[in-house]
Amino acid sequence: MSGLLDGSPAPAGAVSARYAFRGAEILAPAGADLASGASAGASALDSRGAALPAPAERLPFPAGTVAESYDPGAAAPDGWEWIPFRSAIGALPEAEWLGAARAMAYINWRTQTRFCGRCGSPNGDKPDEIARLCPSCGALSFPRISPAVLAVVRRGGRILLARNVMHKTGMWSVLAGFVEPGETFEGCVRREVREEVSIEVRPDGYLGSQPWPFPDQLMVGFAAEWVSGELRPDGVEIAEAGWFGPDDHPPLPGPGSLSRRLIDAFFAGVS
Repeated sequence: MSGLLDGSPAPAGAVSARYAFRGAEILAPAGADLASGASAGASALDSRGAALPAPAERLPFPAGTVAESYDPGAAAPDGWEWIPFRSAIGALPEAEWLGAARAMAYINWRTQTRFCGRCGSPNGDKPDEIARLCPSCGALSFPRISPAVLAVVRRGGRILLARNVMHKTGMWSVLAGFVEPGETFEGCVRREVREEVSIEVRPDGYLGSQPWPFPDQLMVGFAAEWVSGELRPDGVEIAEAGWFGPDDHPPLPGPGSLSRRLIDAFFAGVS
């Protein structure tokens, strides 16, 4: 992919949207009602109207979008506020936040690759595509994507949900895990389920995908059928697990995530 990657300003009039980030937060108009509608949501994530200082990192894209990263202590301009980007994802249709998610993933990568991972020198940019090119040793690196599976495991008309030990709020979801080198998506589903709750499953269908820029995941959903075994949470990652239906399930992930969409689709299919 070609484009402006040296952090220089885009040509006058070329900026179609600007997304400003402070860690996992995005800049939005103060008090914006992101759930009020698609057009209101889209404008709420575009900070072209905000009077911001020079960013710590800036990345223009060929289509005119600009991503900017600000230091943790950066204050919001008058009339604007930093809000958790996860909250925006939960309030908006996916089509309205995907552009910002892409911008966040790229700016995260750019921030994390200021120095060459091979020799430690300040990194440069490859002029003809989105990549880092070290001027000292020639090391070439591309944006990182970390694929992770979501396992929608069914047993009869019930779905496997689990509570991760890190979720102190009581939220339950489908099992998830990162794909390991040399592993297929289906193999990852079988391994993660076996490791986390000690049952055997048979993956039997692709269900969808979603980028998740915290910091660089690509979530990929798969359906799977229970084959054998009884649930035994590992106690390391999974605190509790069980089989649930549409009328007796525990608290679920918030709207906007692929995991919630897959759970809702399963319940709709059995109700």
